[in-house]
Amino acid sequence: MAEHSTFKSLIGSEVKINGRGPDAITGKLIGIHSNYVALSTEDGAVYVNTSHVKSILQSPNQKSSGTIGSVTTHIKASSFNDLLQELRHTFVKINRGGQEKLEGIISDVTSDHLIVIINNELIRVPLFQIKSVTVGLKSRGVKSGNKNGKASGNATAKSGGNVNNKSSRSHTNRSDLSDRSDRSDRSDRSNRSHRSGNHSEKSQGFNLWKDPFFT
Repeated sequence: MAEHSTFKSLIGSEVKINGRGPDAITGKLIGIHSNYVALSTEDGAVYVNTSHVKSILQSPNQKSSGTIGSVTTHIKASSFNDLLQELRHTFVKINRGGQEKLEGIISDVTSDHLIVIINNELIRVPLFQIKSVTVGLKSRGVKSGNKNGKASGNATAKSGGNVNNKSSRSHTNRSDLSDRSDRSDRSDRSNRSHRSGNHSEKSQGFNLWKDPFFT
């Protein structure tokens, strides 16, 4: 565990914590608290439990050039456990790598473990195994959001288009049937009227011939 005074002298500098292995973290030191520190990294804000810090390497550029991360604010809590309480209902990455890395939503925090929702399952993580917590993961969230948005938009457009096209075709078919029926009715009436007229003329012709012929 690194001394608190060591971190104080490095505030605002680019550092590498735990330089070897999957738990290595590189970023700008932006906050120092009772038993955790905050770093601005390319992934977002990373909160490191100081009880798991084994080494600190300062960048040759004594002060940060601003090339690592863009986090300017961070959560200020009285302890690492209180920090986890503040992160309830937040999507986080627990630990940086290896078999102990997890990504999910913090559901609850008890006195000895953390409850994380991963793929609709509740996972219990002992607090002493949590070395760091990453908050933000901006690039992944944006990409996921865009994909979902596009998929949803395309699905809606296709669904809406299909429904509208089907509705339009159905309306057109009904209209065609109605027009055909109207034309058929008019044609039938016309034919009946024509036949009736012909019958009447024939009858009148017969009557016209009937009287002179028999008189």
